[in-house]
Order: sequence, then C-alpha cells, then structure tokens
Amino acid sequence: GAHNPVTGRVLQRGDILSLNTFPMISGYYTALERTLFVGEVDDASRTIWEANVAAHEYGMSLLKPGASCAEVTEKINAFFAERDLLQYRTFGYGHSFGVLSHYYGREAGLELREDIDTVLEPGMVISMEPMLTIPEGQPGAGGYREHDILVITEDGGEDITGYPYGPAFNVVG
Repeated sequence: GAHNPVTGRVLQRGDILSLNTFPMISGYYTALERTLFVGEVDDASRTIWEANVAAHEYGMSLLKPGASCAEVTEKINAFFAERDLLQYRTFGYGHSFGVLSHYYGREAGLELREDIDTVLEPGMVISMEPMLTIPEGQPGAGGYREHDILVITEDGGEDITGYPYGPAFNVVG
C-alpha cells in the first residue's frame, strides 16, 4: 500500500489492511483508498474505524460552494477532538485532482489544511480522505483511511468514487 511499509508477512485473521489504488484515467490522476480487515474486527479497531468513517461522511457533507479549505479542516479537527482522536490525525484531509504530468496533478491552493483559505467553487475536484494512525501497542493499532473524490456542484459535492467503505463491506477473507 501507499501508506504502509512493504512486507512479505502472511495475512492473519484480524489484520488491518490498506487498499490503495491510483489509476490514471485519460491522463487524470485518481485515487481510491479504503481500510479493510481480514475476517474480523476487534472492538477497539471497529470504534476507531467507525469514527474515521463518520469523519469521512461529515467531511464530504462540508464540501460545497462557499466553504473554505481551512473551515472544512477546522470542523473535521473539532469532530476528531470531541472523540479524543485528533492527535492520531496524520496530515490534511484532501486535495485537488487534475491532469497528471511532471508539473501538474495537484494544486497547493486546494488542499484541506488549516493554512489554505481557498474557497470551494463549482467545477473544482477535491478528495475527502481523513486518516488516523494508532501507534503499535495501543488498542486498535493501525492506519485507517477512506478516500473519495468529489466534484463541487452548485448544490454541494458529488461523490464520483462509487466504492463502498466501512465495516459493513470491507471485512474480507
């Protein structure tokens, strides 16, 4: 995966997995990332996973014209802080998408971070991808990430990813 070290370890029941795919579609950079578990999810992991899924859904609901990147980030930060999970956030919550080349693909001005004041407008393409990383040795240890791509419309954000996320679908094996 893109966010975990390479390993030859054999998968075991209860392992957390990170699905990361980055296809190029007609030259456009796209991405799909999902949290998965093998066979079963322990209670601590399920609690963290469900919190990250809830943050993902909340974040997608915030992506609409007139919202600034910083405002969206502050609201998701507050969501995680209320659940005592903000310290496990790894980086920003999303970014732009476009034609990928040596020079293009992401715009620094359209990142969901505290220091970006760009206001969302119809036609922009942006991801929502909260990620929590719980350190080894703690209950629920591992990395949790859901990633969808949205097109900002006049009415909000249209999710164009179309692949299920969360414990109801992504417990595999």
